[in-house]
Amino acid sequence: MGTRHDDLSLATTYWMARISSPKKDPFVLYTFDTGKDAREALLELPCIHVAEDSQKLICTEVLIFGYYPTKGGKYEAIVCGDELTHELWEQAKASFSKYGGRRKNDLEPERHAASFPKAKTAQVGKVVFVKEDRQQRSGATMIYRIYKGPDAASAQAFLKQNPVTRQFYYLVIETPEGNYCRDIQGIYKE
Repeated sequence: MGTRHDDLSLATTYWMARISSPKKDPFVLYTFDTGKDAREALLELPCIHVAEDSQKLICTEVLIFGYYPTKGGKYEAIVCGDELTHELWEQAKASFSKYGGRRKNDLEPERHAASFPKAKTAQVGKVVFVKEDRQQRSGATMIYRIYKGPDAASAQAFLKQNPVTRQFYYLVIETPEGNYCRDIQGIYKE
C-alpha cells in the first residue's frame, strides 16, 4: 500500500513538495554505504516485505518507504508518512543503526495516549464514484477518478482491489479521515 521511493528523482520531488507544505509528516532518513545494507534494514520492519513477482520491496501500510542511490555514491533509506506510528519510528531508527546507517534527519511522530477504537469493518460497497477530472500539465493529461467513502478502512480496501497500471491516472477516495489515493506507484494518503 505504501509509496516506494527507489530512485533519487522520486525522493527529490517528495522533498521539494514537502518544503512548501504546511503539514510535515514524521519520518526517519538514514544514509548507508551500500544498497544491500539499506534494503536489509528496511526488511526488518514489520510492514516491509519482498514482492514475490518482482522482488521489489512493498509496504503493507500507507507510508512512503524505500532506498535509493544518491549522487555521492551512498544510499538513503526512508520511512515516512502521516500514519507512521511512534513504535515503527523507533523500530526504523534501531534497524537503520543496526545495519550501519547514519542518521541524516528525522521527525518524531506525536505520542498519543493509548486508546482502543472500535474495529471498523471495511465497506467497499459504500465507496461511490463522484466525478472524473482531467487536467493538462506539461503536455500530459492527468486523469483523476474521484470517489467518496465512509472511512479510511473502506477507502484502503477499495484501493487494494483496484490497481493502477498507467501513468497520470489517479484514484482519489475522499473520506472524513482524509483523502486516500492510488497511482502507478501505490497507495498513499494526501
